[in-house]
Amino acid sequence: MATPDDTLDALSEMDRFVRLMAVATGIDGVIAAVRAYLDSWSEERILRLQARDAGWAPFDEYQQPFPIYSANDVRRIAGPVRIRCRELRVSDLRVAPELLELDLFFFFADESLAVHEPARAQAPAWTPPSHRGGFRLVSSGQAHSA
Repeated sequence: MATPDDTLDALSEMDRFVRLMAVATGIDGVIAAVRAYLDSWSEERILRLQARDAGWAPFDEYQQPFPIYSANDVRRIAGPVRIRCRELRVSDLRVAPELLELDLFFFFADESLAVHEPARAQAPAWTPPSHRGGFRLVSSGQAHSA
């Protein structure tokens, strides 16, 4: 069982890798930081996570991280981690601290990748509608075009 000190140490270690992603040069730098982060997990931590969550995690049956070569590989891990955390919360089940840590780390990884991906960076940002051509609320609570 993880102690509070173990959890704090793990979060400090995660913080170090998040900082590495923040200063990474390009997508390859972010991916290298993600790989290094997963490689830093001890076998004990991986086993603890796999035992709590029926063997599911971004690690194989030999406690080795899944291979990551591209931004899509990062997202193939990030999405299921996020979904698993939500499923556990909706079911009123406790989410293991290790799984929460992975969810947070992969959130930062996805955000770091987005900074370096031209297609995502150039996508138009959402802007609120102007008062002239936007929507207004009417007394019934429904939105109507202005």
